[in-house]
Amino acid sequence: MDTDVAAFARQLKQDGIEAARAEAARILEEARAQAGGILQQAEAAAAKTRADALASIERERQRFSAEIRLAARDTLLSVRRDIEHVAARLLRTRIGDALATDEVVRAAIVELIKDPPPGSKWEISFGPRVGKALVAAVVNDLFKGREAPIALREELHRTGLEFRASGEGEVLELSEESVAEAFRRIMSPELNRLIDSLPG
Repeated sequence: MDTDVAAFARQLKQDGIEAARAEAARILEEARAQAGGILQQAEAAAAKTRADALASIERERQRFSAEIRLAARDTLLSVRRDIEHVAARLLRTRIGDALATDEVVRAAIVELIKDPPPGSKWEISFGPRVGKALVAAVVNDLFKGREAPIALREELHRTGLEFRASGEGEVLELSEESVAEAFRRIMSPELNRLIDSLPG
């Protein structure tokens, strides 16, 4: 009977060891499966975090690029405006000097009122730089002693001339400002082409 008890004890011990090994193998397999799932989840989370980070970086890059383009556009517009203002200021002085010359006053008056329609009357306003004597001399020379249908008014507060036909609301202005503005309109597209052709 001692052998039976010893054999039974050995058998019991062997069964316990095998059961423990089987349980350990099962636990190990479950742990491996769980570890694989956790690893997949971690890899998926890492991939999502990386994709989100790359998308965020791309959004910031695009935003920054758009801001740079806007800043460059605003800077170019500011430079263009500054150049136009400087050019207009420089031109205005030269234009004022030219508008006060006999040649320009004569050409302007002749061009605008050389063939006035019968019964029409003109008003010419001028400023102190042009002077009444110069305008009157040009008008008298143009009409050669005939009575000129022109009223002269020394009421312009800038260099130049203003022409107005009686009964009409339209005023033709030949002043520093109007000529400088005409030059600005001509110069602006050329300036834009010049600036647009610059490298960078």
